[in-house]
Amino acid sequence: MSVSIPNLSQSAFSQLKGKTTGLAPSGAAADYRTFTVSKPGEFNFKINNSFTNVDIVDTNTNKVVANLKSQQEAADVSARLGPGTYTAMISQANRSAGPRDYSLDVSEKQNVLMTAGGAVMSGTAQPPGNGDTGIQKHTINVVQGGSFTANFTLPNSRWAMMSKEGKVVASSDTSNPDAQADFFKKPTYKIDPGEYQLVIIPPSKLSSPTPFQFNFVPRDTTVQASGTTEESAITKTLREREVRLKQWASEAKASSTSA
Repeated sequence: MSVSIPNLSQSAFSQLKGKTTGLAPSGAAADYRTFTVSKPGEFNFKINNSFTNVDIVDTNTNKVVANLKSQQEAADVSARLGPGTYTAMISQANRSAGPRDYSLDVSEKQNVLMTAGGAVMSGTAQPPGNGDTGIQKHTINVVQGGSFTANFTLPNSRWAMMSKEGKVVASSDTSNPDAQADFFKKPTYKIDPGEYQLVIIPPSKLSSPTPFQFNFVPRDTTVQASGTTEESAITKTLREREVRLKQWASEAKASSTSA
């Protein structure tokens, strides 16, 4: 049975599935999947199976452009690809192991430009499954810093924005969206120019692909809601939750399974 060749540029998410019935040059059980890219872009590759190696090969130059190796948990890597044809070689780390099923997720990695006017990103959350946690990673390039609030439309989800050094500069969740409906009660984040990584963790009970929007909105910190001079109970709750989320994000950085 023939397998269609996907064009990664035509979908925000693709999944390459198969069985390692062939052989890699190392002698390990392997499978080969071909895909194309019609326009330049950056993509996240995530292997959902343990002890599995993946090489992404440019068939024009026969060079490996990305490589990932999972251990006991899923592994991921990002790669910038230009137009052309590529082959994913999926092989088992244990050369004595027999054929088995695998799934390789490929998602578009967005590179969002953020100015003093904020930033807007649209995406689609994928249901966790087959070892995939659904975690997404995107790049945000802040060219003009400032103070911002965040709007995230995916319920019961968490997010964190981290610097290249792994410092959490903003984080929150949408477990209680009603409490964050008032603009003046939302957390405010001071974000300096630079390159950051936005990590999005969808709910574990997500049952189908769900579109979402993530926006950073500029906030004038000198403007307060009418009549508010002291910290309200909800503001205190949100501030304390920010501390817990930043601690979670810093701890997750060292043991992240993901894109």
